[in-house]
Amino acid sequence: MSELILNVFTYGPNEKRVEIEMQPTIPENLRGNIPKMQEWAKNLIMVSCWDMKHTNNWLCEICSKLSRETKVQMASRIHFAQPRITLYIHHLCEAGTNPCHQIIVNQGVMMGAVARGGIPDRGLTEDQYIPKPDGVEYPLAASCCGCKDDNTAKRGVKMSRCGGCKLSRYYSTKCQSDDWKRHKKICKYVKSVKWVNWD
Repeated sequence: MSELILNVFTYGPNEKRVEIEMQPTIPENLRGNIPKMQEWAKNLIMVSCWDMKHTNNWLCEICSKLSRETKVQMASRIHFAQPRITLYIHHLCEAGTNPCHQIIVNQGVMMGAVARGGIPDRGLTEDQYIPKPDGVEYPLAASCCGCKDDNTAKRGVKMSRCGGCKLSRYYSTKCQSDDWKRHKKICKYVKSVKWVNWD
């Protein structure tokens, strides 16, 4: 097939989530080359991470504190006749050794065991967590997708969604305009967005 079906499930507390379907076109020179398709998909996911993070007033899935970080789990079936990848993005207050992060990691281990029919992992998969550099604080997930200023995440601050993808949120037209060069590459791939348990 010429398109990758990328299903994304992004989770917050109290069973809040957003379900996103993206359908990027697989470059013709990569079709049939599984390792190269996998690398292309990984790069695409990295480029689109801001668009999936800065979408709503996200709180930590576990403790309901403000979310700054995410834990991403991926199920790749890029080798299927219809290539597919499913991402599970968990909003967290903090990753690393934080208890909230550990709960999500443990849930992933249990889900993996269920998917393997109870067969132990035997170390064939690894946690893809990349440690945060010292002194770095990631922007709040509730902040603007463009400027990422924590002040835009405050209660009562008006945000607007991209009219194309209906996903990414911006504080101002300037923020959206400044981010357009990056965002437009992702915006065109978004086919559906469904908000679940948001009032």
